[in-house]
Amino acid sequence: MDKISSKLRTNMRLSVVEGLFAMPLVFFAMPGNFLMANLATEAIGVGESVYGVIASLPAWANVVQLFALPWLIRRLSQKTICLLFSWVHLACWMVIGYSLPKIAEGGPWHSPVFVVGLLGVGALAFALVNVSWTSWVQEWLPTKGRGKYLGRRNRLLQISTVAFLIGSSSFLGYYKDTVLYGFQVVIFGCVAMRSISIVLQLRILPTKLVVDERGAKLMEQYRKILKNKPLMRFILFGAVFGFFANIMGPFFPVFYYKALHMSVEEVARLAMLATTTGAIMMPFWGKFFDKYGCRVGLLATLGLWMGIGYLHCFATPDRIWVLFINWGVGGIAGSGFLFASFNMILKLIPAEAKTAAISFNLAASSLSAAIAPIVGGFLFSWLESTSDNLVSALHLVAIAHHTVALLAGLLILGIAEPKSVNLSQAIGAMRPLRQLGALMGVPFAASYSFFRPLKKVGKKRLKPENEGRF
Repeated sequence: MDKISSKLRTNMRLSVVEGLFAMPLVFFAMPGNFLMANLATEAIGVGESVYGVIASLPAWANVVQLFALPWLIRRLSQKTICLLFSWVHLACWMVIGYSLPKIAEGGPWHSPVFVVGLLGVGALAFALVNVSWTSWVQEWLPTKGRGKYLGRRNRLLQISTVAFLIGSSSFLGYYKDTVLYGFQVVIFGCVAMRSISIVLQLRILPTKLVVDERGAKLMEQYRKILKNKPLMRFILFGAVFGFFANIMGPFFPVFYYKALHMSVEEVARLAMLATTTGAIMMPFWGKFFDKYGCRVGLLATLGLWMGIGYLHCFATPDRIWVLFINWGVGGIAGSGFLFASFNMILKLIPAEAKTAAISFNLAASSLSAAIAPIVGGFLFSWLESTSDNLVSALHLVAIAHHTVALLAGLLILGIAEPKSVNLSQAIGAMRPLRQLGALMGVPFAASYSFFRPLKKVGKKRLKPENEGRF
């Protein structure tokens, strides 16, 4: 028993450290974030229509993994899948970093097909890593005490993300005249840290017996999911909202760069502001949703989130301060929205089909999110070619974007909210929302664990000196 406890403590410490090293590349790989927007449209020089395809790649990859995962888990363990495709994802970004001067506009390898293909392979590998990690972590992390541990772990990951945002944006700002070199250094730094993370993951070993999933029949679980009407209604809402949010959502940073002439550092400050305000308000949202429920919480936070977004209509190159109000309040509302979505999906997922439900929700939500940026890319290109004033175009896009996303909330009204949630379903349930969190400036929320601290583990109270040890 002592040997298992010792191994568990080692695994928990390793998971914290490897997560800290992984976060920079994980954030960079998120679709629609300001770094990817700047890399694609400014450094590499692809058109907005191609950037729309790039922004949709992670979502398409999430759809593909729905069909690839059943084949893989019949042949490989979840740990093997996670580690194997972690190296594939890492290799893709190594190639991107090395070939950046050649694939940039004017370079010998400058080809939208090559850029999209390389990022597409990386996106698929990353999607498989996400889902396999979801199941693998349950092999060594006990159910009791899991919420408290993950809450503390992911708060540290927030610090890592903010530190990366500050460091990378400052570095890119310093090398703004040699942007390709700046991005190369940032990418190679992320790759080096992620390689350390994967090596640390290799040292994590199972601490208890687990059911081997390689013989599981996921299609039978999918049939159970389709019969769950509240869950299917929530997935429909996620798909509709994801579509509307991702049509022009990934292009707001592009508007900031091209219409408002903002620098990378200024856009980074917006993201950091949203991260900070959202994290501060987490305890409030917890009490609010405990009292009023997740459905009311979803409607309230969605209304506030989309409502404050209309401040974009007042943004000009001389009045970018309104965006700081927008992102500050938006971080508060966005974190609450993702918080409520997280708790709602936990309540709706059937325990007998947990892994399949997470995978199905991820794929279904991603399908609409995959199509939307492609449509948005062509729309942005059309606006840029026909409009003499991109600032006015930004204002019109903001009105349409936030209105249709707000109307999607009507689908929430028909969802019956269960009263309880199974803690064992928590791991990985936020995966479908990670894309949205990164896009809207609250990426930390996708990694946050929303649980009250556990005062007891088993029948014994945790000793104060042992609480919080990783």
